[in-house]
Amino acid sequence: MLKGYFFIMGVIIVWGLSFPLSKIALYFMSPFVLTFLRFTIGGLILAIYGKGIIYGKREAINAILNMGIFVILLNLAINYSKNPALASVLIYMQPIFVAVFTRIKGEEILLPQLIGIIISFIGIFISVDSVNFSIGSLIAIIAAILWAIGTLYYAKLKDRNVVKLNAFMSLFSSLFVLPTIPFGFYFKPSAVGLALGVLVAIIAQALGFMFWFSSVKDLGATTASSIVILVPVSAYIFSFIILNQIPNIFQIMGSSLALIGVFISQYSRVHLSRK
Repeated sequence: MLKGYFFIMGVIIVWGLSFPLSKIALYFMSPFVLTFLRFTIGGLILAIYGKGIIYGKREAINAILNMGIFVILLNLAINYSKNPALASVLIYMQPIFVAVFTRIKGEEILLPQLIGIIISFIGIFISVDSVNFSIGSLIAIIAAILWAIGTLYYAKLKDRNVVKLNAFMSLFSSLFVLPTIPFGFYFKPSAVGLALGVLVAIIAQALGFMFWFSSVKDLGATTASSIVILVPVSAYIFSFIILNQIPNIFQIMGSSLALIGVFISQYSRVHLSRK
């Protein structure tokens, strides 16, 4: 159990760190180039770590939803956001949109879940209004919605080996994003820029997922999912340390409310479903 908490802390650190590092890497390359590097390098590392891949039609569709389009939107959101940490908060609203979509499908939303959803959306409005709702914020919310759709589809693949599955999804996504590279293309030849792109690929796509799978194995998906919402907190800390981005009081209040709402919704769904 203790090892599981070590792994989930690793997830929080490396995924939080990836937001400001991606912001810097985007000074040297376009979001599409960074996305391609992330998938190619990360996918190869995961394939080696998992000793192979799992592929198929459903896996390919899931790769497009949960990785291909999603990470393109994530990098665009970071690129157009002054503070990448705010983008992380909006993206990690994904569980709230999952709850909304399950209600649309006809499943019941419990009262505590509804309260959590309302609190989260209040937090979103406070956070994004403090920065005049930039295009980066809008893209981040769209990314969260897409991630929620991909999560619901991912449930159909729950019996697969997750490491091999994500290795294939990463490599397939690199092929999917390859045609997008010419759009808004720029790449400044620089050892620093290339090193940052490779570093983002290693920590965000490879190391982060390795830590994630290990934490889920030791702690269970429910506990790990509840703790991982601290990634935006980590992103704020690293954005301050690396980029000297200081969130204003409304960003702090709004982000806190958004994450509290996510936790209430997640915890109540799991806790009450066990009764």
